[in-house]
Amino acid sequence: MPEELTRKCAAEVPEDRDAAALAADHTEDGTFESQAAGKVRGREAIKGVYDYWLQAFPDLEFTWREPVIDGDRVAIFWHFRGTLAGEFFGHAKPGARVEFPGAGEYVASPDGIVSVKHVFDFTGALISAGVLKVKPS
Repeated sequence: MPEELTRKCAAEVPEDRDAAALAADHTEDGTFESQAAGKVRGREAIKGVYDYWLQAFPDLEFTWREPVIDGDRVAIFWHFRGTLAGEFFGHAKPGARVEFPGAGEYVASPDGIVSVKHVFDFTGALISAGVLKVKPS
């Protein structure tokens, strides 16, 4: 099952940017947690998280590092890149290039991804997107 876990957890963003296709890899009552989304439960709520990011960053891409697999658990370090196209956490600065590193912890089963928790430089993402302003020192 390690290859299947890796495929599900480090899924490439589909060319058609289909949030439903990404959410389909999660179990019906799965959870998704991050600083940006909080904790959501269920495939439809998880689809909403994917929709939000895909709309804000239509060209988003991830670079995935080699996963660490231990039974049904997968840990992956990643790097996010995208160009802001619209509103992002209540503000819009179209054209802003946003990049940040992060990591994901996944628990998977034969039925799909049971839970995922992402941690990343959320403050840095908000600064580079123009949502937060930094006061010069």
